Amino acid sequence: MLEQRLVETICISSYDDKTQRDGKPVLLKSIDHEIANGGEGWLVVDDLADSGKTLVAVREILPKAHIATVYAKPRGAPMVDTLAVTVNQGVWLIFPWDVDV
Repeated sequence: MLEQRLVETICISSYDDKTQRDGKPVLLKSIDHEIANGGEGWLVVDDLADSGKTLVAVREILPKAHIATVYAKPRGAPMVDTLAVTVNQGVWLIFPWDVDV
């Protein structure tokens, strides 16, 4: 059991629907910097590291955090500490939450 009582979210968008934005990702929801402690002791979990732009923004806010992703593409992989599956850069992944039912 993790016995983790504090769970926080940070929301950053680098896509408009299915098109990757040019430039810096948009911060939609930040975190409480008083509890963030620079990310020390934090685990950031993301579904995909694609271009790495979103995780660059996360690293600016939480530089000491451990970042884990399920999938990573070659350009995004350097921003990740732990990943489960590497996929080619040109592969477009479709997640269940991206599909209209």
